[in-house]
Amino acid sequence: MRKRSSGDHFLGRESSEEDILEESLLNSHEDNENHREEQHTTTLQIPLFDESGSAPQVIKGLIFLAILGTVLGLVLPKNNALPIYYKYASAAIGYTYFVYWSVSFYPQVFMNFKHQNTNGLSVDFCWLNVLGFTCYASYNAAFFFSPLVQRAYATQHDGSVVTVQSNDVAFAIHALLLSCVTVFQIGYYNGMEALEPSWGIGWVLAGLVSMCMGSLLWMLLQNDPDHHALLDFLYLISFAKIAVSLLKYIPQVLLNYRRKSTSGWSIWNILLDFSGGLLSNFQLVLDCVALKDWTGITGNPAKWALGFVSILFDIIFILQHYVLYADKQQAEQQPTRQEEEQQQPLNHGEGQQ
Repeated sequence: MRKRSSGDHFLGRESSEEDILEESLLNSHEDNENHREEQHTTTLQIPLFDESGSAPQVIKGLIFLAILGTVLGLVLPKNNALPIYYKYASAAIGYTYFVYWSVSFYPQVFMNFKHQNTNGLSVDFCWLNVLGFTCYASYNAAFFFSPLVQRAYATQHDGSVVTVQSNDVAFAIHALLLSCVTVFQIGYYNGMEALEPSWGIGWVLAGLVSMCMGSLLWMLLQNDPDHHALLDFLYLISFAKIAVSLLKYIPQVLLNYRRKSTSGWSIWNILLDFSGGLLSNFQLVLDCVALKDWTGITGNPAKWALGFVSILFDIIFILQHYVLYADKQQAEQQPTRQEEEQQQPLNHGEGQQ
């Protein structure tokens, strides 16, 4: 074997230094490419899927959805009972809060799909949502589509016009469908045993269902040519929806409190629900002013009360997310070192060997 000379040693060291320099440049190039990709991803990030609910994303998301709602309000059917100078504005407001409320269900569904679990989401809240929107969809659909209900309403309220609009019906049916999807996700990702409600909420659900079914049976047995019993039944299920709304947020508030975190609970659900609640009540007041008839509020208590109930609980959730548990929320959203290492290409390490 030839003895290694000093020249060979010098050439080997020079070659080694060149390899190190070349590897350093390659790594720097890869880091720059990754940084550009991250910037590109951030730029294209859909605001509604930003789990932190950062201010820039919130502003962009709300403005985009408001524009979409306004366009829908201008091109879709309007309430012809309203004055011509106002019905376009009412439709724009109505469809904007319809878009806010309807879209509010999707970030939670997407979050569940992304994480492949529903940890942080209260099953009691989800079951109450299904029952509540079943009642609300039935109430709105009956008032909007049934001439019998409309005549009974006009008779009972001195000829007043029903203020339930097409966007109310569309929202309620859509909300019911998305609530069912969320319940399905709980069973699919966390197992069927996760679908069981708590003892107390289980009794509440059974009681409300029994009350609605008993009231329906009573209505069917009445000899009522003016259909006042039908109207009373619809008011009953509207109050059942209000009762559900008073209760449904409590399990989620308590779950966030026990976990000291809102992780797994989409803040977009709350921000859009809050904005929709404000616009819903704003539209109802303006409609009553335009018609010079305040029975739109007294004769449609479900819509009026639901807006304020939602707003109250939304404020609580906003405080939990942005104030009370903000530090833990940020910590839980940071990827762990182990996850980062797993995300790195395996051949990167192999190329250095």
